[in-house]
Parts: sequence; C-alpha cells; structure tokens
Amino acid sequence: MKFHLIFLLLILFNCSDSQNREILLRQLYLNKDNYNENLLKRNDGLHKIKGYNVKDSSFGLIMVHGYYPKNWQSKGFEWIEPMHALSKNKIPMWFFKYDWEGCSSDIADSLKKYAMYLIENNNHLDSLWFMGHSYGGLISSLLSEKWDMDFPISVHSIAAPLKSINRSDDSCSTIQRFEYNIAQNVKYTQWKTIQSSDGAFKHLNYDPQMIKINNGKVITLPSDWEEKRLGHNRSILFVAEQLTH
Repeated sequence: MKFHLIFLLLILFNCSDSQNREILLRQLYLNKDNYNENLLKRNDGLHKIKGYNVKDSSFGLIMVHGYYPKNWQSKGFEWIEPMHALSKNKIPMWFFKYDWEGCSSDIADSLKKYAMYLIENNNHLDSLWFMGHSYGGLISSLLSEKWDMDFPISVHSIAAPLKSINRSDDSCSTIQRFEYNIAQNVKYTQWKTIQSSDGAFKHLNYDPQMIKINNGKVITLPSDWEEKRLGHNRSILFVAEQLTH
C-alpha cells in the first residue's frame, strides 16, 4: 500500500510538470526539418499518446526508445512514422522515456513498476504489448525475464544488442549474455536486422543480436524493404507495419 501511495504521488507530481504533458500525434511531424525532439524533452516515465481514434482499449502498447549519443541529431525521430502507423490499430499507446545513461537492469525495473501501475489503474486492459528498439529492446528483453505477474504481455525486441553492450564511459556493469530465459507469461519476439545492413552493428566484428532465446521466437528482417535498405532505425517502421496487419 505504501508503494502505491508513493508511486501515485510521484505520478501526480510529474503530471503537473510541463515536461510531462501528453503526446499529441498531430504534433509529431513526419518532416524531419519540423521535428524538435519533443518526444525526448520530457520527464522520465510513461506518456500517453493522444489525438487519434481509439476503439479497442482491451490492450495497449508501450514503446521503449533506445540509447542516444550526445551528438546524435533528432533524438526520437525514428519513432514518429512508426507511431503514426501503429495508431491505425486504434489501441491506447504510451511512450516510455528514461535516462539512457542509466543501467539497463535499473531501467527495466522502472519500466516494470510503471507497467504495473498502468495495469492496476486501467481495469479494461487485459494485455499489454511492449515494443523496444536497440537499447530499448535490451531493456524490454530484461523485462521479459523479470515479468512474474499473472497479467499476460507481448514483447517485441527490435535490432537490440542482446548479446553484449559496453559503453566506454559507462559506470554500469558490462553486459555479456549467452541466452535469455523468457518468463512463462510473456509472448516474446526478437526481430533481428541483417548486420551488414544495420548502421549500428555493421562495423562490429560480431553480431550483438546473436543470442539464444528460450521460450521466444526469432525473426530475421530482410536486408531491403520497399527498395530501400532496412537498417537500424527503419526496422521500427517495418515491425510497426507487421503489427498493424
């Protein structure tokens, strides 16, 4: 009870902050020149996406972004077109903003707490989807191992370095994994890019996506899609289009 009270106060406090406003889909412009990184200029936590027609509210979707180097331009823009595509499903959607300089296990714990709060306060939900990209796919995969709730979830991990990750300026423990053991109440899919087509992985001497998944499914994406290279960021749109069919 104490946890729920503290968490509720945290949510209420954050909701009063202008940086924790809802995300309006119509303000997420598909033209990169008009994008102002408004997806990331907000407090950590779940942010509901509004401004589109929601008909099926029995399940919802949580999107988990990746890691952004300090000099990365247009942080979050890779999610704009996929969000517009996913809105066709007419289900409620949330965007999970977190401190990408943090440790992955801590972020996964935070994501789990926010998801639990969401479930407990939305009785109409009977399932949740998680869609994590790159570092967010790693976090979503860790969540898949930690999930001990009766509530069923589906996790889509996209172009994620599940095998290992080592940032030179990182105070967190280096991740070196050989397998993931997905919890029983999780429907898990790893979406792998072709390493030579993935700008984030093609210069590595190994493929960080090559990992054993226990109790999950692995899908390898094509190297090209609609006459364009299917790389690291574009993989989100490809999966979004598959999930809308």
